[in-house]
Amino acid sequence: MSPARSFQSSARFLNGQVHDASDDTFQKLISVKETVIVDFHANWCRPCHMLDPIIRDAVKSTSGTTLVRVDVDECPKTAAKYSIASIPAVFALKNGDVAGKFVGALPKNAVKEFVESHATKA
Repeated sequence: MSPARSFQSSARFLNGQVHDASDDTFQKLISVKETVIVDFHANWCRPCHMLDPIIRDAVKSTSGTTLVRVDVDECPKTAAKYSIASIPAVFALKNGDVAGKFVGALPKNAVKEFVESHATKA
């Protein structure tokens, strides 16, 4: 598993990339044309650790998607904006708007289906 890429100044990302967000960088990271899959998680959350490789693989193998990871302990403003009460919580954002979401660690096939169903079509 490769480490996540940190925030870059460009608002255009290649499909399948992973970015760790902060409260300061989140808005810029979701301002892209591709569907952004947002993974709200925490280091202490065991189901989050189980979901992490599954969601990374699903995004990496699905064109038209980018993954943005938000640690709820480090990004309280962003977590509050999306009313995160349970984690893991995964949102699909299109043009900054919520297009879909799920809460909890789902099986690999369900995560893949969620990502594919929300991917930006070329």
